[in-house]
Amino acid sequence: MYRRLILFGLAVCASALIALIVPLALSARDIVINDQLGAASAEARAVANQWQQQDNDHGRTFIQPPPTDTGQVTLYGTDGAVQGENPPQAQRVVQAALRGGTASEVVDGFGYVSAPAYFDEDFGAVLITVTPEELREGLGPRLLVIGAASLLLLCIAGIAAWVLARRTVAPLKELEDTANAVAAGNLDARAPHSSIAEVENVGVALNRLTGRVQELLREEREYTAELAHQLRTPLTVLSVDVDSVADPQVRERLDDDLAAVHRMVDEIITTARRSSREGLAAQCDAAEVVRARVAFWTVLAEDQSREFEQEIDVASMPVRLTADDLAAAIDILFQNVFLHTPDGTAFCVRVESRDGFVEVSVSDSGPGFDLPEPGRQTVGSTNLGLSIARRLAEASGGGMNIGRSSTGGAQVTLRLGPPTA
Repeated sequence: MYRRLILFGLAVCASALIALIVPLALSARDIVINDQLGAASAEARAVANQWQQQDNDHGRTFIQPPPTDTGQVTLYGTDGAVQGENPPQAQRVVQAALRGGTASEVVDGFGYVSAPAYFDEDFGAVLITVTPEELREGLGPRLLVIGAASLLLLCIAGIAAWVLARRTVAPLKELEDTANAVAAGNLDARAPHSSIAEVENVGVALNRLTGRVQELLREEREYTAELAHQLRTPLTVLSVDVDSVADPQVRERLDDDLAAVHRMVDEIITTARRSSREGLAAQCDAAEVVRARVAFWTVLAEDQSREFEQEIDVASMPVRLTADDLAAAIDILFQNVFLHTPDGTAFCVRVESRDGFVEVSVSDSGPGFDLPEPGRQTVGSTNLGLSIARRLAEASGGGMNIGRSSTGGAQVTLRLGPPTA
């Protein structure tokens, strides 16, 4: 828009200048032609005076036409004799001089000027013919001045258009900065007031939208806190009831089930609090987060005699997720390995960049697993955890793939998108 405003202003000014330059150029041409004809008229009068002062039997003989600065001289005697060229286009001005008057005319680009020579009651005529080149002599510098003035005016118009465009676009740039700040998570950003009514209306609408987003996030935080309380309170009561079970085998089985439910509740609350933690933007180094989670899970892998292979690039790999969310997704993949494969089963984690995305793959050498139908969530299975991991990957702009590893076990790959600009 900034460039379009400048071009529009220049186009308007150029059109106005063209409309002004054409009349000015034509006026300059007419002035130059009139000046040349005036100079020729003065010379014709001088030749006539010189002819009159010569004793030439009342104009029946001719003097030698003197050289002139402008044009070619032709003399017409009282007896009709002609000395010099007699252009037919000049007959009107010649007849005017023979009747005692003066005349000038431009025909086919040539200028013709006549003056009478008085001999008693008879008249001779002096004609000066001016060529087109002589008529236009001095026109070039005038046009050059007009062109230079027009160019100067166009430069001034360009500067004015640039200043006006900047003042017009500046409020839009402020709106853009405000929108980018909101998108980056600064919900306190507000669009400034503008003297342009349309921009002011957009700014007011953007401020209302930002305020509404703040209200929704606040309501979500309150709802999440209430959700956590409503879910964990009955689980705490249930834990007390399990401790009162007399049969140790039943109590141990119930403890395992209750621990699984606790993990699922934690994953649900973690996902629900995601927007509260990160605002509207997120970024972390995937390689750094995965290395930290590998260090955490290595202890348990060694305790269960699992071979833990890792292939993590040393380069930074930024993704559009918070470190907490990515760590939660990685933990879900590792939990699936430890919960659904026997002790001693080897597994591997790989982190690599591909096509602008970062892929985090966790594979094992176990029997693999069959997932329930999509959309079905079963407590105690891998489906709910993987659903959360999938949503986190999709929130980054990527996705999740589930397949078989090269050893026949399970392989889960998180495809994580790059951070927003």
